[in-house]
Amino acid sequence: LSTVVGARMVFDYFDEVRKLIAPAHQDVLFVDPYLDADFVSRYLPNIAPGVTIRLLASERLATLLPAAEAFGRQEGRAVAVRSADGIHDRYVFVDHEACYQSGASFKDGGRNAPTTLTQITDAFEAMRDTYERIWAQATVRL
Repeated sequence: LSTVVGARMVFDYFDEVRKLIAPAHQDVLFVDPYLDADFVSRYLPNIAPGVTIRLLASERLATLLPAAEAFGRQEGRAVAVRSADGIHDRYVFVDHEACYQSGASFKDGGRNAPTTLTQITDAFEAMRDTYERIWAQATVRL
Protein backbone atom coordinates (compact mmCIF):
# COMPACT_ATOMS: atom_id res chain seq x y z
CA LEU A 1 0.00 0.00 0.00
CA SER A 2 1.48 3.28 -1.13
CA THR A 3 -0.19 6.58 -1.84
CA VAL A 4 0.64 10.04 -3.12
CA VAL A 5 -0.80 13.12 -1.43
CA GLY A 6 -0.81 16.42 -3.26
CA ALA A 7 0.34 19.79 -1.95
CA ARG A 8 -2.19 21.56 0.27
CA MET A 9 -4.06 18.28 0.77
CA VAL A 10 -3.61 18.21 4.55
CA PHE A 11 -6.87 16.37 5.23
CA ASP A 12 -6.09 13.70 2.64
CA TYR A 13 -2.69 13.10 4.28
CA PHE A 14 -4.26 12.93 7.75
CA ASP A 15 -6.95 10.55 6.51
CA GLU A 16 -4.41 8.21 4.93
CA VAL A 17 -2.38 8.05 8.15
CA ARG A 18 -5.59 7.56 10.17
CA LYS A 19 -6.47 4.57 8.00
CA LEU A 20 -3.06 3.04 8.76
CA ILE A 21 -3.23 3.40 12.55
CA ALA A 22 -6.95 2.90 13.28
CA PRO A 23 -6.90 -0.90 12.78
CA ALA A 24 -3.95 -1.37 15.19
CA HIS A 25 -4.70 -3.73 18.05
CA GLN A 26 -1.31 -4.02 19.80
CA ASP A 27 1.24 -1.30 19.19
CA VAL A 28 1.84 1.87 17.17
CA LEU A 29 5.33 3.37 16.96
CA PHE A 30 5.79 6.74 15.26
CA VAL A 31 9.34 7.73 14.34
CA ASP A 32 9.73 11.38 13.38
CA PRO A 33 12.21 13.96 14.69
CA TYR A 34 9.57 16.70 14.52
CA LEU A 35 6.62 15.27 16.45
CA ASP A 36 4.91 18.03 18.44
CA ALA A 37 1.69 19.00 20.27
CA ASP A 38 -0.29 19.32 17.02
CA PHE A 39 0.72 15.78 16.09
CA VAL A 40 -0.62 14.48 19.42
CA SER A 41 -4.04 16.08 19.00
CA ARG A 42 -4.30 15.09 15.35
CA TYR A 43 -3.29 11.43 15.48
CA LEU A 44 -3.37 9.89 18.96
CA PRO A 45 -7.19 10.03 19.33
CA ASN A 46 -7.36 7.72 16.30
CA ILE A 47 -5.45 4.91 18.01
CA ALA A 48 -7.81 2.42 19.68
CA PRO A 49 -7.88 2.10 23.47
CA GLY A 50 -5.57 -0.64 24.71
CA VAL A 51 -3.05 -0.13 21.90
CA THR A 52 0.44 0.78 23.09
CA ILE A 53 1.48 4.23 21.84
CA ARG A 54 5.20 4.90 21.34
CA LEU A 55 6.69 8.11 19.97
CA LEU A 56 10.34 8.43 18.96
CA ALA A 57 11.33 12.05 18.33
CA SER A 58 14.17 14.49 18.88
CA GLU A 59 13.52 18.11 17.97
CA ARG A 60 10.28 19.45 19.47
CA LEU A 61 10.18 17.76 22.85
CA ALA A 62 9.21 21.00 24.63
CA THR A 63 5.76 20.88 22.98
CA LEU A 64 5.49 17.12 22.43
CA LEU A 65 5.99 16.04 26.04
CA PRO A 66 3.30 18.17 27.75
CA ALA A 67 0.77 17.32 25.03
CA ALA A 68 1.48 13.58 25.20
CA GLU A 69 1.31 13.64 28.99
CA ALA A 70 -1.97 15.59 28.99
CA PHE A 71 -3.49 13.26 26.39
CA GLY A 72 -2.44 10.20 28.37
CA ARG A 73 -3.78 11.58 31.65
CA GLN A 74 -7.12 12.64 30.14
CA GLU A 75 -7.66 9.41 28.24
CA GLY A 76 -6.24 7.10 30.91
CA ARG A 77 -3.59 5.85 28.51
CA ALA A 78 0.15 5.50 28.64
CA VAL A 79 2.02 7.35 25.91
CA ALA A 80 5.71 6.44 25.85
CA VAL A 81 8.03 9.10 24.43
CA ARG A 82 11.73 8.61 23.83
CA SER A 83 14.32 10.69 22.05
CA ALA A 84 17.32 9.71 19.99
CA ASP A 85 19.88 11.69 18.05
CA GLY A 86 20.44 10.83 14.44
CA ILE A 87 16.89 9.92 13.39
CA HIS A 88 15.89 11.56 10.14
CA ASP A 89 13.32 9.54 8.21
CA ARG A 90 9.68 9.25 9.26
CA TYR A 91 7.97 5.92 9.84
CA VAL A 92 4.91 4.46 11.49
CA PHE A 93 5.04 0.83 12.59
CA VAL A 94 1.71 -0.89 13.21
CA ASP A 95 1.46 -4.01 15.41
CA HIS A 96 5.08 -5.00 14.65
CA GLU A 97 3.65 -6.28 11.34
CA ALA A 98 3.67 -3.30 8.98
CA CYS A 99 5.81 -0.22 8.37
CA TYR A 100 5.06 2.89 6.35
CA GLN A 101 7.50 5.63 5.44
CA SER A 102 6.27 9.19 5.13
CA GLY A 103 8.00 11.55 2.75
CA ALA A 104 7.05 14.47 5.02
CA SER A 105 6.94 14.95 8.76
CA PHE A 106 3.67 13.58 10.15
CA LYS A 107 2.90 17.04 11.49
CA ASP A 108 3.25 18.67 8.04
CA GLY A 109 2.12 16.01 5.57
CA GLY A 110 0.31 17.52 2.61
CA ARG A 111 0.83 21.09 3.79
CA ASN A 112 3.30 22.64 1.37
CA ALA A 113 4.43 19.98 -1.07
CA PRO A 114 3.30 16.65 -2.47
CA THR A 115 4.45 13.64 -0.48
CA THR A 116 4.08 9.88 -0.27
CA LEU A 117 3.17 7.23 2.26
CA THR A 118 4.97 4.08 1.20
CA GLN A 119 4.66 0.65 2.76
CA ILE A 120 8.04 -0.94 3.44
CA THR A 121 7.83 -4.59 2.45
CA ASP A 122 11.13 -6.11 1.27
CA ALA A 123 13.14 -4.44 4.05
CA PHE A 124 10.41 -4.59 6.70
CA GLU A 125 12.11 -6.93 9.17
CA ALA A 126 15.39 -5.00 8.97
CA MET A 127 13.56 -1.70 9.47
CA ARG A 128 11.55 -3.01 12.40
CA ASP A 129 14.64 -4.48 14.06
CA THR A 130 16.64 -1.28 13.47
CA TYR A 131 14.04 0.98 15.04
CA GLU A 132 13.32 -1.40 17.91
CA ARG A 133 17.06 -1.26 18.73
CA ILE A 134 17.02 2.54 18.52
CA TRP A 135 13.91 2.61 20.73
CA ALA A 136 15.56 0.33 23.31
CA GLN A 137 18.63 2.59 23.48
CA ALA A 138 16.78 5.93 23.29
CA THR A 139 16.41 8.33 26.21
CA VAL A 140 13.13 7.85 28.08
CA ARG A 141 11.24 11.14 28.20
CA LEU A 142 7.75 10.01 29.20
